[in-house]
Amino acid sequence: MIETIIYEPMTTITDLMIAIIAFYYSKELYSIYINQLLNVQYHWIWTFRMLALGALLGALSHGIGPYLSVPIANTIWKFTTYSIGIMTYFMFLSLLHHLFEYQFVLQLRWLILFLLIIYLFIVTKNDDFVNVVLFYVPLMAIVLIGLLYSYLVFQSDGVNMIIIGIIISFVGAGVQQSGIELHKHMNHNDISHFIQMLAMWFFYQGSLVFKDSVV
Repeated sequence: MIETIIYEPMTTITDLMIAIIAFYYSKELYSIYINQLLNVQYHWIWTFRMLALGALLGALSHGIGPYLSVPIANTIWKFTTYSIGIMTYFMFLSLLHHLFEYQFVLQLRWLILFLLIIYLFIVTKNDDFVNVVLFYVPLMAIVLIGLLYSYLVFQSDGVNMIIIGIIISFVGAGVQQSGIELHKHMNHNDISHFIQMLAMWFFYQGSLVFKDSVV
């Protein structure tokens, strides 16, 4: 009976699980942020919030998307692509605040914001997932390189956990694109969602001790 109501039950449930976990992590980080007021934690709070929003929209899309009108379904998907781009923006700014002084980051932020605006314009016109990948992957690669530099040179707290989280996220993305299916209720989307939950745990553990301006 559930299958007739929810189009892809397991994918919908795992998306909801990601949303709940991400909202929880953002809430816990906020309770730390109001005492420490670290820019890196502020941006990780919003990274988790946008991840949660994207997962909620994904749950809608996989759960009832096929039963919605085409314009509504397309709108849900577009806002999903928006949330991924904005999440990437906040994660990238977290790296900048980790590496550089606040005033310098304020200058760099305009360049990243400009790239985000271009991304939002492009996916509004063409929301093919390849455009999401073209924005997300290069910026995450830069984040990974920046974190590796911080870890090797400064042995910064939490950096190793975030690096592991990014690597696991890339693995999850690879599984998502593989089309693998273990069961009719455990396809590539479902497996990648469980992998993403593991990556989120590493992100959270790292963000708890991540610091500003190590350079």
